[in-house]
Amino acid sequence: MNPLAERIRSVRTRPRSQAVIADRRTSVGADGLVGAAEELRLALVAAAGVPRPLVAVSLPLSTDAVVALVAAILGDLSVCFVDPSAAEEHRRSLLQALHPDVVLDRSGIRAVASSSSSSREALEAGYVAMSSGSTGGGPKGVLSSWAGIDAFVPHGAAVLDLDASSVWAEVSHLSYDLAMTNLLVALAAGSSLHLSGSLGDRLRPLGFCARVEATHLRLAPRFIDLAAAERIDGAPRTLRVWGSGGDRLSAADAQRVFDLGVATVVNTYGTSETIGFASAARFDAGDELSTVHGAVGIGRGAVGAWRTSLLPNEAADMLAIESPHLPGGYLFGNPNGEFPRWEGRERVLTGDVGARRGEELFCLGRAGRRVKRSASFVDLDALDAEVKQAFGLATFTAATPEGGLVSLVEGPGADLGDLRRRLPTVLRPDSVPDVLVPVAQLPRLGNGKIDQAAAQLLAATAG
Repeated sequence: MNPLAERIRSVRTRPRSQAVIADRRTSVGADGLVGAAEELRLALVAAAGVPRPLVAVSLPLSTDAVVALVAAILGDLSVCFVDPSAAEEHRRSLLQALHPDVVLDRSGIRAVASSSSSSREALEAGYVAMSSGSTGGGPKGVLSSWAGIDAFVPHGAAVLDLDASSVWAEVSHLSYDLAMTNLLVALAAGSSLHLSGSLGDRLRPLGFCARVEATHLRLAPRFIDLAAAERIDGAPRTLRVWGSGGDRLSAADAQRVFDLGVATVVNTYGTSETIGFASAARFDAGDELSTVHGAVGIGRGAVGAWRTSLLPNEAADMLAIESPHLPGGYLFGNPNGEFPRWEGRERVLTGDVGARRGEELFCLGRAGRRVKRSASFVDLDALDAEVKQAFGLATFTAATPEGGLVSLVEGPGADLGDLRRRLPTVLRPDSVPDVLVPVAQLPRLGNGKIDQAAAQLLAATAG
């Protein structure tokens, strides 16, 4: 049995352990969770016809999904979670790349005849995370071993101040590695888990936290906007730790969390390629928030055996993560030499621009023309191409150090007010530029292409 399985099993025998895993419909205690997981493990192995199958789980965020996760841990199986609400084409391409032995969804368990388990016999079992790193298109996954995760979870729980008295609220699907880390550290700490895949609860996270009397949650920074917009007096009195991850956290957003009445913000930093988070900073209400380009720190670069460092890389310093527990590389998907990428067995270059002030590290966002906003990437070249196709306007969009998007719009006759109203009809919400700047002509090279260095400088000055 892998060490993480022993840790999960031990939860039910701890004194005063009353951990509950619950969604809107069902709930299960620690004993019931292990029992249900054991029963499911046997069914998955029987359906697959191999002792350690690779399982694709396509269930909504629910108690059933957590049972499937625990079944994989107890059985030393490999598991990948697929969001059933995602586009069918995305789900199909992911399953084609994954080649699971068995699929578990709302219709039950089914074996996948085309799977080739023999080629994976040498793989260490674990959780397959879908990386959001730039790949040129197709899905990309990394396999984090259960042993490596076991080495992380007690340190992650300590950073988030989790114990058996804690109540974790989760509204993000387990296909998102931040949500997976959340559940793993909470399970290992013996905390209670309350789950909701409801869109209403995602849009109103504080209301959900109040309903379940949550003490903890961890979300991407964009959820702070949603929480601040809720028509309630503030955060529920039980909520004491707001964790942030998946993107840079601004000082303004951290202050908004404090203004809601939450006592502590924990800003975590890591990637899908590195299991959990590899650095974290704790801020309490009333603390002076030190910033670089508007971003608060990510800590001093150490969580257990994980270390975050700052390395010189071309035009900007880049954050790198090192650990003996890192996954060995991509299980599938071609990284095309882009970031994140491995540099040796125990180091991942993240592709995130970083800075250091004293002993504190700061994450300033993604390098290059792909920038990370709200836990997803925005391809600035693709953004400009969409605007050109929809409105016939030449634009150049740049990211500011503070995380905003500034678009230079070519042509003095452009109606920027009308353009701003229409952009949300063709762009994702996290891709809509924050500032539109009219320019008579975009800087161009002799061959007619946009002079990106000059345009970047112009956007920085204008923004």
